[in-house]
Amino acid sequence: MATPLSPQPLFDPARHEPLTATPWNAELARAAIRRIAASAELEFERRGPHAGSWRSHPLDEPKPPDRRAFDLYMGAGGVIWALRDLASQGAIELRTDFTPWIAGLLERNRTVLGTPQHGTASFLCGDAGLLLLQWSVSRDSATADALHAIVTGNLHNTALEALWGNPGTVLAAIHMAEATGQMRWMQLVQQAVQVLLEQMQISPDTGTWAWRQDLYGRTCWYLGGGHGFAGNVFPALRAADMLDAVTIQTFVMRAQQTLEATALHGEQGINWAAAADAERVQKARELGYLPLVQDCHGAPGIICRLATVPRDEAWDALLRGAGELTWHAGPVIKGSNLCHGTAGSALACLKLWRRFRDDQWLDRARRLAMHAIEQCERHRTQHGMGRHSLWTGDPGLACVLWNCLVPDDRFPTLDHF
Repeated sequence: MATPLSPQPLFDPARHEPLTATPWNAELARAAIRRIAASAELEFERRGPHAGSWRSHPLDEPKPPDRRAFDLYMGAGGVIWALRDLASQGAIELRTDFTPWIAGLLERNRTVLGTPQHGTASFLCGDAGLLLLQWSVSRDSATADALHAIVTGNLHNTALEALWGNPGTVLAAIHMAEATGQMRWMQLVQQAVQVLLEQMQISPDTGTWAWRQDLYGRTCWYLGGGHGFAGNVFPALRAADMLDAVTIQTFVMRAQQTLEATALHGEQGINWAAAADAERVQKARELGYLPLVQDCHGAPGIICRLATVPRDEAWDALLRGAGELTWHAGPVIKGSNLCHGTAGSALACLKLWRRFRDDQWLDRARRLAMHAIEQCERHRTQHGMGRHSLWTGDPGLACVLWNCLVPDDRFPTLDHF
């Protein structure tokens, strides 16, 4: 039976802009990577009260220019990680040794965070990611022990999403298990994924499995990669080599049921609203908010987290439809970045290239990447500075550009660290 088309638009064209006519050019992509890295090194503050950081970009945080961030998501930790990773792959020649500043990032970040509602354990915004970065440099047993304690203590975080909760911090344990081969990390991964499985509930609106999140004081049933369902399923797929087949099959089966129940179908492809709860979706429609097409919410994030599910006709249809919608919507007007920009859409196309072995998706990723380069340069001219942030700025784009060149589909800090 054919799936009925959604009576509502699948995305807001006002949030997107026409794709550049500039064709893929490998040399321009290499030059952009080098330019982004050089700008980051040039604008890195080595002296004074803000030594070891970058000035926050106006598009990230329109507050006084002395504000600094230190986390993986939009702070110094993520920029340092990206520059070191690009250098390790031969994409750039790194002239700055950031090691002296890495150990101090955690305490500086805690000072900035204060006492957030969901704690400071967060992989992207808090302790877990910065401890993992510190361990990757020092290989220090005390740092590893501290990280193990952080991940363990965050298993039952009520946020129940990847930014603050267990679905995020378990990624640090996955990376540690792969890097060390130690049984304690594999056991922690298995424990964390089992907790996630036990925390699933039947959604009263869809009748399928999902997670009821307590996020920033509100109850929600988010669906996307950044804060919701897809981001919570991702660790089970990412750690498949460490889990039993029944556990993985359970996640995959439940994910398929939920995403099929909540998918919005149209002539341009398939998308998802930010949340599965009917009241929230209805309110968004009344206010004129249409579904997003970016990594944190919408089709690109669904693809980037779930593209490795085993191949079958139903999954292929969902993911291909999500890819068509991502391509049809085009570049995100917010900018070139991973989280809510064009680089995230390009990475989704790379994921589909890997899944389907179809060069059409590689070509699409590269076209989007060329547009993202132009967005990056436009914002640099407009604001007179680079946007030094892994997930919301230029270094994330540099990582995606390198993926387009290699080619590869690894998502920075999620697929590899």
